[in-house]
Amino acid sequence: MKHIKELFALVTEKLEGLARGNAVVAKPISVGNRHVIPLCELSVGFGGGGGVGEGDVEGDNAAEGRASGIGGGVGGGAKAAPVAVLVIEDGRVRIEQLGR
Repeated sequence: MKHIKELFALVTEKLEGLARGNAVVAKPISVGNRHVIPLCELSVGFGGGGGVGEGDVEGDNAAEGRASGIGGGVGGGAKAAPVAVLVIEDGRVRIEQLGR
């Protein structure tokens, strides 16, 4: 179980560093003197499980005195959705929100 907790702590730390406050600035797009920088919202989810085992006192193997155990399971996902763009044109800067 100790290893699972350490793994979760490490993955969470890395994902938090990646998320930077749930915002992502994408690569700028430039055409002439107009530059557009997409601003995205980042959603990250992560979950896992564990397990262990010893004797089976109530299951199918109880009569034979057999038992075993182990476990596992992990899952995660991330999504970046554009929410606005930063437009830089002719020395002026403006933010345009995208429809939600």
